[in-house]
Amino acid sequence: MKWMYPLIMTAASVLAQEASFQRMVRSRNEVTAFLEREARRITARAAAEVTDRAQWESVRARRLEEMRDMLGLLPWPERTPLKVRITGKLDKTAYTVEKIAFESLPGIYVTGNLYVPAQRAGRVPAVIYVCGHSYTPQGDKAAYQRHGISLARNGYVAFILDSIQIAETFALHHGIYNQEMYDWYARGYTPAGVEVWNAMRAIDYLETRPEVDAAKIGMTGRSGGAAMTWFTAAVDPRVKVAAPVMGISTYEENLKANTQKLHCDCMFAINTHLHDMMHQAALIAPRPLLMAHGRLDALFPVPGYKDVEKRMQTLFGAYQKPEGFRAIEVETGHEDSHFLREQAIRWFDRFLLGQPDRKLDMDYSEAPKEELAVFPAGPPADAANYRVHETFNPVAVLKPYASRASWDRHAAGVMTALREKVFRAFPSEPAAPRWRKLDREPGNPFDVIEIDVDGVAVRTLVQAPRDTSKPMSALLYIASDGDDVRALSATLRAPRGNSPHVRMVVYPRGVGEVPWEKSFWKDTLRNAMHTGWTVDSMRLWDVLRAVTVLRAQPGVAPEKIAVTGSGVSGALGLYAALLDPRIEQVILRNPPPSHTEGPIFLNVLRHLDMPEAVAMMAPRRVSFYGRTPAAFEPARAVYALFGKGGHLFTGMDLEAMLSGRYDHGFASGM
Repeated sequence: MKWMYPLIMTAASVLAQEASFQRMVRSRNEVTAFLEREARRITARAAAEVTDRAQWESVRARRLEEMRDMLGLLPWPERTPLKVRITGKLDKTAYTVEKIAFESLPGIYVTGNLYVPAQRAGRVPAVIYVCGHSYTPQGDKAAYQRHGISLARNGYVAFILDSIQIAETFALHHGIYNQEMYDWYARGYTPAGVEVWNAMRAIDYLETRPEVDAAKIGMTGRSGGAAMTWFTAAVDPRVKVAAPVMGISTYEENLKANTQKLHCDCMFAINTHLHDMMHQAALIAPRPLLMAHGRLDALFPVPGYKDVEKRMQTLFGAYQKPEGFRAIEVETGHEDSHFLREQAIRWFDRFLLGQPDRKLDMDYSEAPKEELAVFPAGPPADAANYRVHETFNPVAVLKPYASRASWDRHAAGVMTALREKVFRAFPSEPAAPRWRKLDREPGNPFDVIEIDVDGVAVRTLVQAPRDTSKPMSALLYIASDGDDVRALSATLRAPRGNSPHVRMVVYPRGVGEVPWEKSFWKDTLRNAMHTGWTVDSMRLWDVLRAVTVLRAQPGVAPEKIAVTGSGVSGALGLYAALLDPRIEQVILRNPPPSHTEGPIFLNVLRHLDMPEAVAMMAPRRVSFYGRTPAAFEPARAVYALFGKGGHLFTGMDLEAMLSGRYDHGFASGM
């Protein structure tokens, strides 16, 4: 019957693979449901804030500061010289078109066309028009010129700005959407921040123009231009009237419909402070606000913008300015239209000109796109737009500290930032985790414990000595994709006989022998950002919950826990130890040298990078398995401030480190 053994093993392997696949499918469903619940809570909390005027006024200043922070505009960038260039002018009789470039920041060029009416009686209102995504080699301003023409024909100065991705000098909007630049979230970077700053600097320029009444500035745009109108008007009170077209919903409805798969990265702030999109509208109130939507627009679900409409009608009424808000719904998809162009001008007429019912001149004849180029021979050689995602938000660097006191002050500030601006979505007062022991699986030498983490099942494997009557140290190993029981048994086996320590393996959500496919991981990453999480921060929360369960296991000494893992998983253990000071030590295997390679936490690079995260552990022990990468050597200077240079160690024996051996004077037993 020996011939049957391979068949039995094959059948067992197939069953194990099927079980792994089913766990992966279950985790996808549970994580999706978790994020939808988080979005629902965010939208409900925002609705309670913005519907009541007194409640809104009590939090408004804080929400404004938070919005700036989430755009990367806290503090404001320096208002450096604009260095305006006017490279040409078209005379269209009823209006002129100036081809203009300015530098919103040194080397960051903004290109646009300024439409100036020929007949003016003194200074006139001005409107910033921000473009949606419509490709032309001359910038998307050339595709939206009809808006500038119509505004100028009706007496407005109009400044049409290129978006940074479809401008005459290239920069990215789609870093996470399709360029796999996931470090944008770690940098706290959104291209919306740059676009808003460009629009604000455009207003700075308009204030210098003799034709413009600087007290009467409006702003409008469709799609991506609508998003920039929402954001800019929210943070810059100089925008007196706003008319965003097709650009808002709620996070509850967005996650329910998974609309992120249709959206550019520029449409969203980094949702550090757990805002809903309706906060953007409330920050504009009670300044006049017209919003327009297409009922067939798949990007912005109808229930979402209807919810925003309802809340704003109530809020504007509470300000006793119900006439200052209007919502238009058209029977189209995500489309521009002559009707909406006219409605936007009539809105500006009402609140900037005081002439709501005049006859408008909506005729237009577009110029050849080539005539609208600001730099027809190519952009300036010093244009640095292509690197703005690296330079817009400064990245933290570990600096030298002269004393323990100066380091302690700095470290305390970093810990505050981690809790408030990186892991803000973590529950502040979590309940004790619920967990249960499952039946032992055939061929699995570990006990299986399933932890319920906010409705998501997190799988752990546990081994313990027979005698658990005395307190002992414990190891939490954070699994990586593909880690199976056989591989884990080899990695964690005691080299010199039975281990006197408890060992737990945790598979954070989506990690397993069969991991999430990349497309689902990416969808989840983007949806998670909308609720203040990332995939890695959710996994870190799973690790912290597993630590709590490990402490509850028989024989575990609560203060004698070590965490370890390979690559990004080990880095999760490092951050678990930063957030849980009772974790005794961290053991890292091939850790990423920078958060640009993971783990991806919102905004983390604005406050610290991986070498500083290691330094933040001082004086607790951090050991590097096999070798200490050069990137982490600067952390030694911080350990030296504590007189604990030896607590940064290179080891190759988990068992020895768990037993308190930090030397190499023993036989390995391998």
